[in-house]
Amino acid sequence: MQWDDGIEGPHRDIAGSKSSRIGVLAGPGTGKTSFGLMRRVVRLLEEGVPGERILLISFTRVAAADLRDKVGNLDAPGVEDVKAMTLHGYCFGLLQRDSVLAITGRHPRVLLDHEVDLMLRDIGGDFGNLHERRRRLEAYVAGWARNIGEHPGLATDGDDLAFQQAVDRWLREHGAMLIGEVVPQAYKYLSQNPAADEMGAFDHVVVDEYQDLNALEQSLLDVLAADASLCIAGDDDQSIYSVRYANPDGIHEFMDRAEVEEYSIDVCGRCPSTILAMANSIIGQAPGRADRELTPRDESEPGVVNIVQWSDIQAEADGIASAIAQDVASGRLDPGEILVLTNWRKVGEAIRQRLKEVDIPVRSFFTEEELSSDEAKTALALLRLVADENDMPAMRVLLSLGDGTGRTAAYQRLLGHCRANGETPTQALSRLHGEEKITGLNVPALVQRFGNAMSRVEQLMGLELAELVDALFPEDQDETADLREAALDALADAKSVDELLGKVVGAITQDDVPQSPDFVRVMSLHKSKGLTSTSVYVAGAIHGVLPTLVSNDPEEDALAMMEGRRLFYVAVTRAASELTISSVKSVDLADASKRRVRYDKSTIHKEGGRLVVKAIASPYLAELGPAAPAPVRGERWLGDR
Repeated sequence: MQWDDGIEGPHRDIAGSKSSRIGVLAGPGTGKTSFGLMRRVVRLLEEGVPGERILLISFTRVAAADLRDKVGNLDAPGVEDVKAMTLHGYCFGLLQRDSVLAITGRHPRVLLDHEVDLMLRDIGGDFGNLHERRRRLEAYVAGWARNIGEHPGLATDGDDLAFQQAVDRWLREHGAMLIGEVVPQAYKYLSQNPAADEMGAFDHVVVDEYQDLNALEQSLLDVLAADASLCIAGDDDQSIYSVRYANPDGIHEFMDRAEVEEYSIDVCGRCPSTILAMANSIIGQAPGRADRELTPRDESEPGVVNIVQWSDIQAEADGIASAIAQDVASGRLDPGEILVLTNWRKVGEAIRQRLKEVDIPVRSFFTEEELSSDEAKTALALLRLVADENDMPAMRVLLSLGDGTGRTAAYQRLLGHCRANGETPTQALSRLHGEEKITGLNVPALVQRFGNAMSRVEQLMGLELAELVDALFPEDQDETADLREAALDALADAKSVDELLGKVVGAITQDDVPQSPDFVRVMSLHKSKGLTSTSVYVAGAIHGVLPTLVSNDPEEDALAMMEGRRLFYVAVTRAASELTISSVKSVDLADASKRRVRYDKSTIHKEGGRLVVKAIASPYLAELGPAAPAPVRGERWLGDR
C-alpha cells in the first residue's frame, strides 16, 4: 500500500503535509485517524523515517489501543517500531527510568481512588473537608489550573503551597504517586532538562483526541515536540473530561497559531443519516458553539432509532435484555455488535445480570467500582502485600477498614512518631506487634490489624497463582466477583505474583475495552469514547443521571449540563446502524437521593411497600430534533419487534 492509495481531499492533504505544525478539527466517524493520521505515518515510514522516531499519542487506553491496532495493520517498513500509547503511559514510562527516578526522587507506585481518600484524611491541616481537599487535589495535579482555560503553573497561594507540601510528604513516606501527578512530574523533568536524551527521542509526534487533554498536558506536548513536527487532531464537541480539567479550547488555540496548517473534516462515514441528524441537533444546542454540522457520506441509509420508556429500572433491564436476546437468538446480531451505555452502574449491572441469566455472553466495564466493598479492598491490598510486603499504601488500606474515619487519628499519631524518629509505619508497627514498648505511642487497633494482615500475608505467600486467586477472590463471594473475573483472565499469561497484580490492577483502572469482542459490552458513556458498534443502547436516560449532577449548585449544574450534552453526543455517534434510547418512569426514593436524580417531591408515593418518585426524562431528549421518533412504552416496543 502506498500512503496515498484511495484517499483524497483533506485526508490526503493531512497525510502528505510537510508542515512542522498541523491542526485537524474533525468530528466522530470522519476517518481522521484511519485516513489522515495513519496514512501520514505510512508516508513518513516510506520516506525513510525510522519507526522508533515516531510517537503516536491518544488520551484513553481504548483510543491508544485502536492506534496500535491501526499501526499494526499498516503495510510499511519499520511499522513495528512506531510508539503508540497514552500520554500518561509515555510519562509513566519516562518516570520509571533510573536516571529520571534519581532526579525526581519519586516512586511510581500509583494510588487508587480509595487510597487517595486515605491520604487526604491523613494529611490534616487547614485544607477544608474531604470534598474541598479533593477539589484542591484536582487543581494540584492540573498544575494549579482551577478552570479549564487556565494554563498550568506553580503554587503561589500559601494554602496551595502548604497543601502541595503535605501531599508530597505523604507520598514520599509511603513510596507512592498519584496517577494525576504523573504528567506534572514528567512536565517538570522535561521542561527543566532541555538537554535530556528524551527531548530528542522523536522526529514526529502525532496526537489524537487533543481536546481531552488539559492545559498542562498540551503544554507538555509542546515541550516534547520542540524540535519535532507536531500534528494534532480532535473535536471540541467531544470534550467529555472536565473532571480532569480537559481544555477543549486548546485545539482552537493551537490552530490559531501563525505557523499551524489547519484542516477541517465534516463528512461522517459511520452514522446513518437519521442518527447523524439527531446528533447535530443535540450538539447544536450547546451555547456559544460555532455553527458547523456533520454530513453523512450516504444519505440513503437512515438507520433505526427507538426512544422507549419503562416503568422502573428492573423493567428497563428486563426489556433491554429481552430485546438483545431476541436479536442474538435470531442471528440478526452477534453479541459483540451490541453496546449498552449508561451513567448509572446500577442500571448497567441489572442489564448485565439479566443477560447472564438468559445465557448471553456479556461483560461490564466500570472503572474501580469493583473496589466499592471492604472485601474487595482487603483482597487487593493482600495481593499487593504478597507481591511486595513493604507496600505501605496497601497496609494503610488494611489498617483503615472497619472504621468510618479510616482510623485517621491513630494513624496520624503513628506518622508523627515516624517523622520524629526516622522510621516507616511498617517498621514502627512491627516493633509494637513484637510487644516492644514505644514511649508516647499508643495505637492498639492499628497494631492488631497489622498483626492480622501480616499473618494472612504469610499464609498466602506459598500458594501457587491459581490457589492464590481462589484464596483471595472466592468463587462464591459476590463482593469480589469482578476482581475474580479479572484475576482468572490474568492467569492465562501471568507467570508471577507481580504480573498477576499488574493485570488485575490494569483491568480495574484502565480503559481496556475491546473493539471487536464476542460478548455484549456494558459500560459508562465515558468509556465508549473511540468505539463503534452496530447497535447501541443508551439506558437510564433520566435527569440527574444524564447529565450526571453531583451538587445542588446552579453554576456547577450548568457546567454539568454542558459536558453532559457533549457526552450524549459522543454516545449517540457510536451507533453505526441502530440506536435505542431508554428511560424509566419511576425510581426508588433512596436511589434517587443517592444519585441526585431530579424529581418533584410531590410525586413521592408507595409502590409495593417501597417509597418511589417520578423520574424526569433527560433534558437532552427534547434536543433530538425533528428526525427523532416519538417515544413509546417499552413493553409496546418490545412486542412490536
